[in-house]
Amino acid sequence: MAELVRLILEVIKFIGRPARKYLKYQWKFTEYVANFKQAQDDLLAKKADIQRQLDGECDYWKMPKQEVERWFKKVEEKLAHAQHVEDKVSEGKCLFRSSLGKLVDETTQALKEVHAEGHFSGRLVVDDPSLVAVKLPTQNLVGHQVSVRDEIYGYLMGDEVGMIGACGMGGIGKTTIMKDVYNRLIPEAKFKKLIWITVSRNINIRSIQMDIVSQLQRELPEHENTIVRAGKLSKMLREMLRKQGRYALILDDVWSSFPLEDIGIIEPTKDNGCKVVLTTRSEEVIRSMGCKKVQVACLSMHEAMNLFLSKVVQDISENPTLKSSMRLVVGESACMKGISNPRVWKNAVNELRGYVRNIRDMEDKVFASIKFSYDRLEKGDQDCFFYCALYPEDNQIKKEEIIQYWMEEGLIDEMGSRKAIEDCGHSILEKFEQNFLLERVENSAYVKMHDVVRDMALHMTRKRFMVKAGKWLKMLPNEEEWGEDLEKVSLMHNSISAIPQHMKCPKFPKLTTLLLSHNSLKEIPGSFFEHFPNLKILDLSHNPFESLPSSISALEKLTVLLLIRCYNLASLPSVLKLQALKKLRLRGSGIKEIPQGLEMLVNLRYLDLLAMHPILRNPEQMREFNKLEVLEVWFCNMGDWNMYVGQRKRLHKYSILVCPLYRSKDIPSASSKLVLFERIEIIFGDAVMLPYDIQQLHLKHCYGARSLNDIRLRDAIHLKGCTMEGCFDLESIFSSKCDQLKKLESLTLRNLPDLTVLVGVGESSLSTFSSLKEITLCSSHKIKKLFEADRALHNLEKIEVNHCLQLDEIITEPEGEGMSTNNDSLKFNFPKLKTLILSNLPKLKAICSENAVMEIRVRTMDWWESVEWEHPILNVKNVVQPLLKFCNRYNLEWRPAVGSSSVIVTHSSGYAAEWANVASWRTMQQLTHMANWQSVS
Repeated sequence: MAELVRLILEVIKFIGRPARKYLKYQWKFTEYVANFKQAQDDLLAKKADIQRQLDGECDYWKMPKQEVERWFKKVEEKLAHAQHVEDKVSEGKCLFRSSLGKLVDETTQALKEVHAEGHFSGRLVVDDPSLVAVKLPTQNLVGHQVSVRDEIYGYLMGDEVGMIGACGMGGIGKTTIMKDVYNRLIPEAKFKKLIWITVSRNINIRSIQMDIVSQLQRELPEHENTIVRAGKLSKMLREMLRKQGRYALILDDVWSSFPLEDIGIIEPTKDNGCKVVLTTRSEEVIRSMGCKKVQVACLSMHEAMNLFLSKVVQDISENPTLKSSMRLVVGESACMKGISNPRVWKNAVNELRGYVRNIRDMEDKVFASIKFSYDRLEKGDQDCFFYCALYPEDNQIKKEEIIQYWMEEGLIDEMGSRKAIEDCGHSILEKFEQNFLLERVENSAYVKMHDVVRDMALHMTRKRFMVKAGKWLKMLPNEEEWGEDLEKVSLMHNSISAIPQHMKCPKFPKLTTLLLSHNSLKEIPGSFFEHFPNLKILDLSHNPFESLPSSISALEKLTVLLLIRCYNLASLPSVLKLQALKKLRLRGSGIKEIPQGLEMLVNLRYLDLLAMHPILRNPEQMREFNKLEVLEVWFCNMGDWNMYVGQRKRLHKYSILVCPLYRSKDIPSASSKLVLFERIEIIFGDAVMLPYDIQQLHLKHCYGARSLNDIRLRDAIHLKGCTMEGCFDLESIFSSKCDQLKKLESLTLRNLPDLTVLVGVGESSLSTFSSLKEITLCSSHKIKKLFEADRALHNLEKIEVNHCLQLDEIITEPEGEGMSTNNDSLKFNFPKLKTLILSNLPKLKAICSENAVMEIRVRTMDWWESVEWEHPILNVKNVVQPLLKFCNRYNLEWRPAVGSSSVIVTHSSGYAAEWANVASWRTMQQLTHMANWQSVS
């Protein structure tokens, strides 16, 4: 019995252990459920934290690590199971609480295990091999390409500019520059997506859309029209912008403008931070698409030579027999890598220069991109373009001159006034510049035709044009080259001294233009002009011949005859038969008498009689020229001048000299409406008349007049420029108010020994100088102060003063205001002043009075600190340092200078030149007794 009891107790003991454990889930069920919910919440929070970290790290070109992705998958599975358990708990009955409690506890432990696994070392992401940007293959940038690259990169990294356009002629390196920019953007975090699209000549909207979508790793239905596709692409870009971040889109080789919305491209704004960059050979594309223009210029000869030697002839660059040939080929371009035979090189030069077609597809490869721009021109504009090729290679072409040629050739439609026609000509030049058929020159009055463009033009006109300008020819070209189909011949800028007495071809019926200027012609055969019965343009300027053959009188279709600076030419044959003549220029020639029959040339529009001798004896002779629009003439006395002015002839431009027999050599040409009085006595009270529309007035070595008020200025209401030089009696420029001179912009004063003030004592400059932009004062030793500072000078941009021995102050307080009190400062406001040049002023004490306020603004501190001061011993840098303010390169936030150590001497380009500005002035007492102080700001 005892044994039975022991066995029963053993069985109960054996069964009781799991029973107690099982009953534990029943008794502590609520506690297990609470732990379960806590584990569930902890894991959800952990998941959210890691997701936020992943979102922050998962930029473009990044993807989650595999262990992170596996953890998220496991978390989803455990949380799904936990939700199933939670549903059972909410539906559970007391009878099943023990088994349910066990399930809750096991799920809780599983949740905690997954939570514990959510600890990762380092970043949660790795590079996405399917998206990571691969650097584009490119070559090293050279010369100015680096600065262009930096400029574009700066606009991309800044916030002010959204649309950027890099423009320049074909093959100049725009794509190379943009590849470099693209590669530099790859490691930057600013853009989450870089998109490169090559557009090319014929824009295909559907193709561009597909290229963009492909790079977004998305798809668009093929069957939908471009408008619907544009909407869907725009939506994709906006989603990417919202989820991932901003993008930069590069459109390479854009030939014509198009609306971004037609493609589906979001317009870049400061708010969305996106950027669009395009490269193009047309400035019109830049302007019409609203881009910030970045000019890509040609390599200099030095840069091109270095690049050429490094890429093509590394093994032969030291061969002295090849260097001259290589330099020629650099300018023209050739595929000569590995060729070291000097004869082959010289042959390549001959082929390139002479257009021998042995180089396969030369026209297609070299000229195709330029010819496309040419083909888009209208027929009349194409003829104007070809005319530019008549000038020598690398020659700067004066805009006014080439437009005159176009006008006289009839290449520009008659539009009424000469001004309207000239405006049309400037519009055509602008079109050529925008399409890089012509290059701008620093002097905006000139343009230049690039060698490659010129080569194309000459190649296309090789049967109609013979151009050997600037070739150092000593003889006329061989007779075999004078084909009967020639229309234009340019032999300007050579050393041709003689013309054969007889030419093989008797007539050149199509020849309309013959340019022989800047040669050494001493004689022209009597029958020479008989060969050109239809000649319209004849330029014989700058030649030493003493006479012209009578055959020139038979050129009845001649419209332009230029004999500028033919110093030895004393007379002309009769011009009576030249009834078609519209333009005659004798400037600087030795002509002593008006050519016979000149008064009968009623179609003259441009007449230049500014020869070495005064040939206009009677102003009445001018009455016959009713169509005259431009006049350059010399009057010997005031009586003839006043008689002419009294006729009130309306002219588009004129340059008129009023002077006795001894005049200066250089007289300004008729680029505006100018009158020059030289060596004339001007007596107060005498009538000195001026044309009512005069724009430029020059007084040179005149005497008697004590101020300009002695001249009849009441008619000079359009006067813009005034120059006075060597007028020894002049005491002031204006002795009283000249309210009518409200358009005066430029005032140049040189060598005026008696000048003491600009405006008479007690008179304000308020109205006289209200439009003044530039003033120059040189070698005037009595004047002590330049002018009063008042609101009248708010348009002033440049002040230059030098060699004035008594000058002690540049700007003085307005009369009667006196010194300011109560610490008030006098504001000398010059909001447009950019340049101040002061030199050789031994008594200069101050720029302006003591109680004024000055501030100099400069674009960047880096540039300012790189400039060296011409006279460091003067320690001017410490004087100017407190006055400086600098502007951040990519925004307009001004900040005071800190640690500046230099002062500008001169600067001609860059940010500082663009942004330098003097707003107001403060005295600079430290400059006292400085004899040679110069500052350009």
